[in-house]
Amino acid sequence: ARMRTWLPAPLLGVATATVAANVFALPIAYVTVPDNLVSSLNVPSAFSVSLMPTLIGPSLILALIASAETLLCATAVDIMHGGPRTDYNKELRAQGVGNMVCGVLGALPMTGVIVRSSANVAAGARTRWSAVLHGAWLLIFVAAFSGALQLIPLAALAGLLVYVGAKLASPAVITKLRRYGTGEVVLFGITVSGVVAIDLLSGVLIGLALSAARLLLRLSRLEMFMEHDPTHKRTVLHLRGAATFLRLADVADQLESVPPDHELHVHFDELDTVDHAVLELFRTWADQHKSRGGHVVLDWEIFEQRYHMQREKGTLGSQSEELKRASNQTGAKHGSAASQGPHPDSRYTEGDRRSTG
Repeated sequence: ARMRTWLPAPLLGVATATVAANVFALPIAYVTVPDNLVSSLNVPSAFSVSLMPTLIGPSLILALIASAETLLCATAVDIMHGGPRTDYNKELRAQGVGNMVCGVLGALPMTGVIVRSSANVAAGARTRWSAVLHGAWLLIFVAAFSGALQLIPLAALAGLLVYVGAKLASPAVITKLRRYGTGEVVLFGITVSGVVAIDLLSGVLIGLALSAARLLLRLSRLEMFMEHDPTHKRTVLHLRGAATFLRLADVADQLESVPPDHELHVHFDELDTVDHAVLELFRTWADQHKSRGGHVVLDWEIFEQRYHMQREKGTLGSQSEELKRASNQTGAKHGSAASQGPHPDSRYTEGDRRSTG
């Protein structure tokens, strides 16, 4: 137990592979270390500074990918331990300062790496000093013990990376991911396949692009149920899903189908979110409808709270009592069964229902 505490298994594995490779003089690749660290620095020259405008695009892409990787890495590490939580703003500020230093010294960009962080946690790390000491140990060994580093076979380090990566992408992780839906598992598989088949940057970009497309698909799902009561000049509109600019034209078509002299009741109990474009459309149309002799029954305060994402329990779970009373009173007055409370889907004919499936 004491050896397990003071000598992590990955370190023991690399040490064993190093001894075996050197004892048997295996003809394999070993770690290479520059003889002079100072001479290996690639400080930008006047010529390289003149090329900076052409590097703005690639720099922004690297900054985006590196920032996303750092934030995802920090989130994953928070799950692995019970210590202090991540301050994401602080992480990004530190990464920005560090990358500016890397640029001045001509070094590779820095970012959070889940393999190294998970290895630290598995070795018993408790604070972020483990990451600082990680860099300190690398500097000390490269500066003072470069000969020892050159004895380590690259295959041992590669095997360690594969082992840690396999643990992070184990079947148990995929099983947990399935709780959030099959789509998440598919995205995970495509991203991993892209990383393995192409490279890390391409795999991450493919995953981000598919996630963005999936998010847009979710935001475009909106069902609208409308009932007309010509006898009592009353129309009921039910909204379900996400009312965003992606469905602005469809919402406008539904509103325009309301007869000018009808009283429109808008029910949004099942509306997940609404954006500024749709909110402004409702306000503009309500003013125009009123000028044509119509009337709109809508709790604007609660409707705007949906826009601001203020989902307080008991406040946004249903429409306000004022709106319900107005709807029920109107239905009782006109004797319309369609105006009594929420309507199940079976109440609507195919002609009354417009959805995106």
